[in-house]
Amino acid sequence: MRERRAVGRPQEDKNVRSLEDKIPYIREQRRKKANRRLIYVLILIGLLVGVVFYLQSSYSRVARFDVDGNVNVKSEDILQASGIKVKETHAFNVSEEDVLERIEKVPGIQEATMQKQFLHRYRVTVTEEKEIAYAKDKPGDRIVLADGTIIPGKSKEELFDAPILTGFTDQSLNRLTKELVKIEPKVRSRISEIVANDKTDKGGLKLFMTDGNTVLLSTSAFSNSLNEYVKVISSLPKGKTGTITIDGGIYFKPYKGKK
Repeated sequence: MRERRAVGRPQEDKNVRSLEDKIPYIREQRRKKANRRLIYVLILIGLLVGVVFYLQSSYSRVARFDVDGNVNVKSEDILQASGIKVKETHAFNVSEEDVLERIEKVPGIQEATMQKQFLHRYRVTVTEEKEIAYAKDKPGDRIVLADGTIIPGKSKEELFDAPILTGFTDQSLNRLTKELVKIEPKVRSRISEIVANDKTDKGGLKLFMTDGNTVLLSTSAFSNSLNEYVKVISSLPKGKTGTITIDGGIYFKPYKGKK
């Protein structure tokens, strides 16, 4: 009687040994995969901790805010208008468009630009309104800017060719300024001095012109009448200077003798 041979045992043993050989490799791969996951989790936690630390630290806030180009408007007023608080405002909350819009609303500021620098430092450069008049009277010297802003202080311009204003109270100066900004620059440059010519504060004005004439008029008729000044003097006798009164009509009285 023949012995029966086991069919397929060698192949089965081979597969078992092959699987046993792979188990350490599989275990090693699983361990490495678990380690990688742990590293990713630790990195993520580290990043979150870093972000929280950054947001809570001074490094995330505006470190410096410099203002250039201002002469008459105070840097403190510009900084306050910007809405930025150095060492307090988060840098990611700073919107250049919003900051510039707020600064350009400051009386006396015509235009502003902003440059962001390293480590949350900002530099704003402003262009101020032009000085159009200079009030020399109590309670002190004041500058009138092209947007009608009245700023205490002396003119910083070396060549100040705008009219000098004298004898005005705060109320009368405000009223005159509203009219002064309406005058064309080429006409305004002809005015040397404007004097409040009415002690009752009703708006009487005396203007000394650079061409030698004197003009008498009221504040209410100031801008409309003075913009026609070039036409008025062109109709005067040639070479004659005198006093021009504008009060419902135009009256000219030449000076006596030479002036």
